[in-house]
Amino acid sequence: MDEAKVKQVIADTMAANENLEGIVVCDAKGKVIFGHTISGAIKHSDVANLAVKIAGNSSQLSSGLDKGGLKEVSVAADHGFIVILGDVKVVLAGIAGDGARESMGLLRMALKRALMTMVS
Repeated sequence: MDEAKVKQVIADTMAANENLEGIVVCDAKGKVIFGHTISGAIKHSDVANLAVKIAGNSSQLSSGLDKGGLKEVSVAADHGFIVILGDVKVVLAGIAGDGARESMGLLRMALKRALMTMVS
């Protein structure tokens, strides 16, 4: 995966979506490819490891219930949202603030488009 391309896609996606507080991209084992967050206190490696675990467990649940492959995991929290997307090789975790509540559909589309651009 081209790291320069990943950096540019993340920068463009975050610039176009004001409610995004960060994006972390990692491989399927949790190794960070690139991450950008507006808070320096967030450890990208921690986000990556947890996103991979959540995606893996959610994938097992989805296939165990005969619902097919995993497309997305959304986590709603007290002060924001986390959207985890992935394919076989790459996992993307988008972090959004509470202000994203009304625009979650658009945010999901932007993150999916970003992931597709990165892997193509």
